[in-house]
Amino acid sequence: MHNVVDLALCAAARRALHRVLEDRGLGFFVKPGRGRAPHLDTRRIAWVVEAARRRARGRHRDPDAVARTRRVVRRELIRCMAARMVHAGL
Repeated sequence: MHNVVDLALCAAARRALHRVLEDRGLGFFVKPGRGRAPHLDTRRIAWVVEAARRRARGRHRDPDAVARTRRVVRRELIRCMAARMVHAGL
């Protein structure tokens, strides 16, 4: 099975993600908890992807496009979080 990603949806989701990061910061996506390692809130990731899906024009042919786009956004957030942790010296 091929791993096809809807690039238009991914690009729209990344733009939406960066707008939310500018407005609310990375802490918006981190679940509050007692654990030592931060955990990403999957509801907020899904919210960004859904907002991008609503804005993207055209019909999506791939039924798994939203799930794949969630993974792309999650990886982008992990990269941002890792970069900030390295910058902070953690």
